[in-house]
Amino acid sequence: MDFKVDERILAAYPEVKIGVLVGRGLTVVEGHPGLEAYKARAVAEAVERVGSEPVTRQPFIASWRDMYRSFGTRPGDYRPSSEALLRRVLKRGGILTINSAVDAYNALSVRHLIPMGGFDLDRTRGDISLRLSEGGEAFRPLGSSGPEETYEREPVYADEARILTRRWNFRDCDETKITTETRSLAMFVDGSKEIPREEVEEALRELRELLGEYCSGDYRLGIADARRPRIPLR
Repeated sequence: MDFKVDERILAAYPEVKIGVLVGRGLTVVEGHPGLEAYKARAVAEAVERVGSEPVTRQPFIASWRDMYRSFGTRPGDYRPSSEALLRRVLKRGGILTINSAVDAYNALSVRHLIPMGGFDLDRTRGDISLRLSEGGEAFRPLGSSGPEETYEREPVYADEARILTRRWNFRDCDETKITTETRSLAMFVDGSKEIPREEVEEALRELRELLGEYCSGDYRLGIADARRPRIPLR
């Protein structure tokens, strides 16, 4: 089982870098008091980082809005996951509690202003790839009662059985969501051209530390890019 970035993605976005974390033997709980304190600090740091400017002018957010335009998605209608999460957090004043694993990557996404997501590996099938859709592929979004269909050349995460995310990182699939029953997972940190590799590496290291503290388990890290497009998930 591997993660791979398709050559057509790399041809269109040669400077993209995808941080990859694989975890095994996790214990995911509904919530953790220690994480609540971390989430609050992450929100405070994000507020300071964005400052008084509109969210869309923050360089990392702006870079992903440009990416969305490049593959035919209006970022005002379908926001990159980091922007959508940040807007919800600023409106509510905090990060919603889901479970210890999801809370960890949400907190880090807010802190670093980088899109992050993850899947229950025991619910995926075969290799996971970041590729361009041929169009018309079925997708059941998180929390939805019905399927959608992808459009042609839409960037998607997919395994060998289904689409796992639409519009690169806009929305996750319901069937492979991370829950308190998850024991193995893969998480991804989406670095655009304007997001330095060092920031992706730092976010990955912090993700491993948070998950290790609040979910136990064993973890391996890697970064997929044009030089190394394939990362083992075993």
